Amino acid sequence: MEEILIVLNEWWETKSISGEKAKDYERKAFSRIRETFFGYRQILVLNGLRRVGKTTIMFQLIGELLKKDTSPRHILYFSFDEAVENPLAVLEAYSKITKIDWKKERIFLFFDEIQKLKDWSSKIKILYDNFPNLKICISGSASLMIKKEAIGDLAGRYFSEYIPPLTLQEFAELSFGKTVENFELHELDLKRIFDDYARKPFPEIVKWDDRAKVNSYIRELVIEKIIKSDVPEAFENVNSALLSSLTEIFMKDVGMILDVTSLSKELGVHKLTLMKHIGFLEFGNLFRVVKNFRPSIRAESRKLKKIYPAHISLAFCFYPKLAGGQIYECLVCSALNLKRYWREGRKEIDFLMTGDKTTPIEVKEKDSINKKDVKNLLIFLKKYDLHEGIVVYSGKEGRLAMKGKTIVLQPIQKLLFCPTPAD
Repeated sequence: MEEILIVLNEWWETKSISGEKAKDYERKAFSRIRETFFGYRQILVLNGLRRVGKTTIMFQLIGELLKKDTSPRHILYFSFDEAVENPLAVLEAYSKITKIDWKKERIFLFFDEIQKLKDWSSKIKILYDNFPNLKICISGSASLMIKKEAIGDLAGRYFSEYIPPLTLQEFAELSFGKTVENFELHELDLKRIFDDYARKPFPEIVKWDDRAKVNSYIRELVIEKIIKSDVPEAFENVNSALLSSLTEIFMKDVGMILDVTSLSKELGVHKLTLMKHIGFLEFGNLFRVVKNFRPSIRAESRKLKKIYPAHISLAFCFYPKLAGGQIYECLVCSALNLKRYWREGRKEIDFLMTGDKTTPIEVKEKDSINKKDVKNLLIFLKKYDLHEGIVVYSGKEGRLAMKGKTIVLQPIQKLLFCPTPAD
């Protein structure tokens, strides 16, 4: 334990953090994360898919502390990927090495991949409630707050930040090595790198050219880590073979209707077992389930659902020649954090953005739009007395006025450049 802590906390001796850890490039969310971390006592929770840069953000926060002349030995980083230890044991080992009384002095704690720790939320709650001198930041590669006990344990005690794969803007800045703030100014360059962006939106591999190595990286360090490590360590009675089978099925048929009865027969498993394992895949941030919209929540929950990879790059690892429509749909779903679609008889709309208002969204892999393309949008707008819908496509930005409704034409590259996800 002591050897691990010394290796992980280089700044205790060097008084600084290396550029390899606290990288120069900051994700667009970093300024907000920094403000939350330094401005509030609450625990900061960084959540998201593996390899999106959560650990780097932690190291960048440590770098900020060192710039503010925080004593290096008052900063503790520990990764539960290295060893699964009780936080109290980690803190006691830390005190033994540094001679600092962690129960009394101001300490900044960074606990990485904490979902590997059983009952992690209750253990963190004890620290937070009993030691106000501790400022805590935790990260996890799974949807930590899905578990009801975690929400209950930490209610009112945390702020959560979801870290998604790179936006198109971030990917471009890492690719070009410069700031890219104006979409219109760089539109041609953004279109040129769009296919690469769809396949490798992870900071470490932006400049990799070998697609086989890219796919291997994502499959081994993201997908298999979740299926073979994160989920089995977080839950009991996990059938890893079933998780692998479901992953291949869902990656191939992006946006498929989730017919539990049919799928359970095909795989030879009970429906409850199937649903539990789909839940595990959601927990690991590998997939998102999109519900069929109904004004009544009870009616909505009974209707057929659709399932999408968390990002289309995950599906490319299995099926490199996905259809363009699948690619566009999944990218839009991920970027906007969409959770609903609409289907009634033969009429269907790809997604709905819900919240203060409901906005229907159609996604088309084409550069021009005709009346047939917006037919279902107009039906939905009329049915629910709404005024505006969106078509995401590969054409130019614009607006159409049709039958008293407004159809906003949104180029997909511009939407992905700097998206505003739904809550």
